[in-house]
Amino acid sequence: MRYLIILCLFLLISCTGQVQYQTGISKFSNQDYLGANVEFSEALLKDKRNDEIYFARAASRSLAGYHSLAIADMNKAISLNDSRPDYYFFRGYFKSQLAYHKSAIKDYSICLTKAPWYVEVYRQRADSFIALGDLTEACLDLQEAISAGDTSAITLQAKYCSLKP
Repeated sequence: MRYLIILCLFLLISCTGQVQYQTGISKFSNQDYLGANVEFSEALLKDKRNDEIYFARAASRSLAGYHSLAIADMNKAISLNDSRPDYYFFRGYFKSQLAYHKSAIKDYSICLTKAPWYVEVYRQRADSFIALGDLTEACLDLQEAISAGDTSAITLQAKYCSLKP
């Protein structure tokens, strides 16, 4: 009976894509992003409604240099679960990697609406504002980031926000 239960659990895990998902996580941890992508894709064949697998595949695709595919996966993850602010942050980040700064700013703003304590978002959004030439908004975000403890924003603030004679 015990073996039957173990067999049923193994089949259940196998059917839900958890084996492939865990293998993908392992490959991702070992910086095998293309291998992780394959495993996450296999997991999604068995579990098409799992937002976390789409998120994991997006991360592996982005780190492999496939930002457009990463954005598509984040779109799907968000359509399945729009309550996670980190999904909007990463979609914004992937967009910024392709210089889609206006769209990235929208995602960063949604993230901040859902999680204003997510400090890194202020600096990332400031980077996109800087890329668009909007130093006023960039400097406001950099000040927020610094006030919240993001010391990496200090250099950017000194470069773009100092008063010049």
